[in-house]
Amino acid sequence: MGGTLDRWVELRVPTRRQARLLRRAYHGRSPLVYGRYGRRQWAAALPSVRTVVKDPFAMLSLPCVARTTGAQVVLLYRHPGAALASYRRMGWTPDLDELRPVLAAHRARVGTPEDVPGLPQTEMCSPASAMGAFWAALYEIALDNIEGDDDVLVVSHEGLASSGPASARALFGRLGLEWSGEAEVELAREASPSPSGDVGKLHNFDRAPASVAVAWRTSVSDTDLAMVEEAAAVTMRRLEAIRWDRPH
Repeated sequence: MGGTLDRWVELRVPTRRQARLLRRAYHGRSPLVYGRYGRRQWAAALPSVRTVVKDPFAMLSLPCVARTTGAQVVLLYRHPGAALASYRRMGWTPDLDELRPVLAAHRARVGTPEDVPGLPQTEMCSPASAMGAFWAALYEIALDNIEGDDDVLVVSHEGLASSGPASARALFGRLGLEWSGEAEVELAREASPSPSGDVGKLHNFDRAPASVAVAWRTSVSDTDLAMVEEAAAVTMRRLEAIRWDRPH
């Protein structure tokens, strides 16, 4: 965003510069966006290439991003325990104080009942509970913003990655993407015992997708799992109820 933002924010009406930067990024014309991650993002600027943007911060501004860029929105969510494991691996902590005013402003705008609990004070809860509350607040805002929008797909990362090629092929079809042999091979890779990831390394593209989806469970204790799920329970149920790939 060209330095116009430096924290979590629910962007509803972008400035002209922000709109221009968003369009550049989502149309694959900004090397700063795709230079660090992925296997083939070097090809993003080539003609006729469909650009996929992984943008965690955009989850709070989905209507604005979609309206400004014309992007097809897929809200791909991980279990809050997976987020806890990733944050620990990277040495990060959820910033509840940063998110608190964003959530309060959002709730005032959409009319969330005042008796709905807000974010706890960091010093009053465990790291696992803090992550659960942080995760739940982020997805609460996203879910409120996409309510009634049938064009947005809500997808479980664990459900998708653990189901092999069949679910991914169906998702490709729903998005109007052409299925490829490369995608077939990637999704069919057998899961193998693997650590949840190298400490300090944000991405590891060498692991099978099914392994990535569940590896976090080996690094989160039963106690922490219970706390993170308790803090995120309401939002987890909302996501599960509308996920595109929900079991029937």
